Amino acid sequence: MKYTFVTISDKKIPIKFGFNSLRKYSARTNTSLNDFNKIADNMSLDQALQLILCGIEDGFRSAKQECEYNIDTLSDLIDEDHDAIAKCMEILADHMGSNNKPKGKAKAKN
Repeated sequence: MKYTFVTISDKKIPIKFGFNSLRKYSARTNTSLNDFNKIADNMSLDQALQLILCGIEDGFRSAKQECEYNIDTLSDLIDEDHDAIAKCMEILADHMGSNNKPKGKAKAKN
């Protein structure tokens, strides 16, 4: 899977949600595999930011660049762009396959 870009406060940032980013999130937050099924239920702000940061770190890794963000600098950046969390969660859903539905009209079979 390739990384994609998310624009947060006019900064184009590589982001990738794959098994490595989920592994890092799991290690940082003590989230079990069973908990991933209900990851969005009652997620705290810190958990959401940790998840986004793990995706950003893995995006930079995939782009073969040094990640320039930590939890504090990411939080400061999100202060300037209140839609950033929603944009990142949309990318998460896309990378995890929930938006991989065929587009366009299906042909009718005779």
